[in-house]
Amino acid sequence: MEIAVVFLLWLFICIQLSVITGFISIRRNRLKPINYTKVAILVPARNEAQNISDCLNALLQLNYPKELLEIWVGDDQSSDDTALIVKGFLEKHPQVHLCQIDNNMGSARAKGNVLAQLIARCKAEYIFVTDADIAVGKNWIIGLLPILQLPQMGMVSGTTLVKGKGVLEAGQSLDWTLGNGYLIGLNQLGLKSTAVGNNMAFTRKAYLATGGYENLPFSVTEDFQLFSAICSKGFKTENILDKASLNISKPQHDFIKLMHQRKRWMMGAQALPWYWAVVFGIQAFFYLGVFILAWLNLNLALKIWAMKWVLQQSYLLLIHQRLNEKMPWLSFFGYEVYSFFMHLAMIGFYLSPAKMDWKGRKYP
Repeated sequence: MEIAVVFLLWLFICIQLSVITGFISIRRNRLKPINYTKVAILVPARNEAQNISDCLNALLQLNYPKELLEIWVGDDQSSDDTALIVKGFLEKHPQVHLCQIDNNMGSARAKGNVLAQLIARCKAEYIFVTDADIAVGKNWIIGLLPILQLPQMGMVSGTTLVKGKGVLEAGQSLDWTLGNGYLIGLNQLGLKSTAVGNNMAFTRKAYLATGGYENLPFSVTEDFQLFSAICSKGFKTENILDKASLNISKPQHDFIKLMHQRKRWMMGAQALPWYWAVVFGIQAFFYLGVFILAWLNLNLALKIWAMKWVLQQSYLLLIHQRLNEKMPWLSFFGYEVYSFFMHLAMIGFYLSPAKMDWKGRKYP
């Protein structure tokens, strides 16, 4: 038994080393020459009265010609003042548009349905997607667009980080950092995964080739669904990690809402390629494996755990340096404790019979 447990734990360490190796092999992206053209930015919004103003103000500060921007907000049957706030922007900023979503297109549902309807209304060939709780960076468009304009490129995804002050918020920040790090590292090794739904862009040509959300099976992770469909049509995809394409997300302040968010991600992860199931499975086993090994060989268990911690901290440092961002204090003092308890909570909540609740809608 000890041999099997040690093998799986060392496999976990090897995966960490492989991801870091992939990350290190990335060349720093510089702002490339850009072909300025019309772009559309889509913002699905459901009960986002607390966030939508900050989101739109950030979009209006983009380092891109205002006359070449279309900003479309899809109000998905909000019961708060989301639509009223957006209407206040319409009067001063002609590039901002509001679309009331009150029906479904084909098989599209939830966020996928909002995006399908906004894409049908906008005119641009290049389409960017973000969320209402996101503040985009000023160079977001000029950071992603030159890559999206490369031959046969169908989709490009940037990096999103969470910023907050409390323990829960700081922990989410590090979770997002490592999650993006995995996407980038494995992508660099040729293992494609998904796009980041609040920081992605695609061509209209690639989108239409998939048939659009209205013709795709419903998924609670619409970003992965579209990513997979675009890949299946032979288009290239790219995941980018640099300061230019960095977006900042507001954290989940409510623990239960955070659990529902993670449950949604885990539901969507079931459709990921087999190698991601292996990665997630080995990651899920790590803490259990360490405790089992501690009963059999405490000294070896502590060494493996220490190695995991060193690799994790090193990777966090590398990513933050690449993004010119400061590491949250929790990274140094308590992330391992946070990660352990969050790991248990996520597994327990995922296995619970509670339906996943997202934006007031429940999914089995």
